[in-house]
Amino acid sequence: MSAVIADLLIWRGWAVSLTREGSAAVSGLFTPGHSAHIIGLGACAVVASLMTIVLVVCAASRIRMLHAGVGVLEAEEHIAPPALMLRTASAAIVALAAAAVVALVLGF
Repeated sequence: MSAVIADLLIWRGWAVSLTREGSAAVSGLFTPGHSAHIIGLGACAVVASLMTIVLVVCAASRIRMLHAGVGVLEAEEHIAPPALMLRTASAAIVALAAAAVVALVLGF
C-alpha cells in the first residue's frame, strides 16, 4: 500500500511541475522548454510505476502459490517463498525508495 502511495505522490509531483511550466506540458516531454527537473521527476515517476507493478505481480504470485498449495503447506519448505521472488521484491522496494528519494531531492 505504501508503494502505491509513494508512486502516486511522485506522479502528482511530476504533473504539478508540468503544469507550472505552462503550455510546455502540451508540446511533449523532451521539448527544449523542459528543464532537467521535469525530466528527472518523469524518470522517477516511470521507475516508481514499474516497481509498483513488479511488487503487485510478486504479491499476486505469492498469493496464488499459497492458495494452490494450502493442503501441501505442512512441510516448511513449501511455506517459504522462492529466493528469486524475494530478490525481485527486495530490488523493487530499493528502486522505489531510491526513486522517492531522488524525487524529494528534485523538489517534488
